[in-house]
Amino acid sequence: VCSSDLACWADSAAANMPSVAEVQKTFEQFKKAFTGAGDQLDACLQLMTQLKIALLDFSSLPPAATDGSATAQQELTLAREILEHGALLSIKMMDIPSFERYVAQLKVYYTDCAAHLPESQRQFPILGLNLLRLLAQNRIAEFHTELELIPTELQHSNVYIKYPAQLEQHIMEGSYNKVLAAKQEGLYAKEGMFFMDMLVDTVRDEIADCSEKAYASIKAADLQGLLMFSSAKELSDFA
Repeated sequence: VCSSDLACWADSAAANMPSVAEVQKTFEQFKKAFTGAGDQLDACLQLMTQLKIALLDFSSLPPAATDGSATAQQELTLAREILEHGALLSIKMMDIPSFERYVAQLKVYYTDCAAHLPESQRQFPILGLNLLRLLAQNRIAEFHTELELIPTELQHSNVYIKYPAQLEQHIMEGSYNKVLAAKQEGLYAKEGMFFMDMLVDTVRDEIADCSEKAYASIKAADLQGLLMFSSAKELSDFA
């Protein structure tokens, strides 16, 4: 293939690459479906697939080194926001492996690309949700590894990081009733409720395991109170 043919091919490929404005337009359609009334998960998933394919043509995304230009910053900012919404969509779809992959991608933007980007308002809510996920899956060692990557002052001051950190402390102390009560606080009223439900199930399993060893027998009403079930039927179904 002669060099002129390669040049023509490169020009043609560049002409077919979606611009930031075009990707932004598709992203606006996604956000409208994501926040709209009714169940539009299929439409959201289809649009998210289109967006991720479009991101492959952005020249400034990791692992490429950014040149610090305005275009590079626009591409990085838009890509980060798309991935953040992808993570939230994964929770809506109850797809934990997908959420885990999105968080792994976003960590690069939150760390390696931080110098080139304005701070994201979704960064700590998403990192907090990831901590909540690890707690809910009873992956305590990984929870501590992730927590150590967050500056100490934020662990005590940022509500989205402080919340799962306190939950983990309650679990380590055996204060399971505080964990169950925390579900009612509503910090993660939407996305996090999925993980909170998982965490409550995990905690109830722990209480049940402890009860087997602590009591030769126990009244059903007393056990219902320990597990914070609202009815005897819920206790029966759990048992």
